[in-house]
Amino acid sequence: MLVIALVGLIIIEIGLLEGFLPYRWQHAIHQQSERIFPRAKYDPHPDMGWEFELDYQQHPSHRVAMYGFLGALVVGAAYLISKVWRRLRRVS
Repeated sequence: MLVIALVGLIIIEIGLLEGFLPYRWQHAIHQQSERIFPRAKYDPHPDMGWEFELDYQQHPSHRVAMYGFLGALVVGAAYLISKVWRRLRRVS
């Protein structure tokens, strides 16, 4: 069970860290993941990521707030990963 939790937390951490990448890289990653794992299209907005990027360019404080929130989530996930890893090593 701990291994499943560890793998899940690592996947979440990778997804959170992707938020720190530039928009072009994020967009390229999403396009490739759509090719590998196709799913039904549901587009409430054709390119919501670009809308956020435009907002961040117009209001740098929004980007700072987003990075602060994302950073807190990354630190929290890293803390949980370390706790699960220690518990896993103790059990082994």
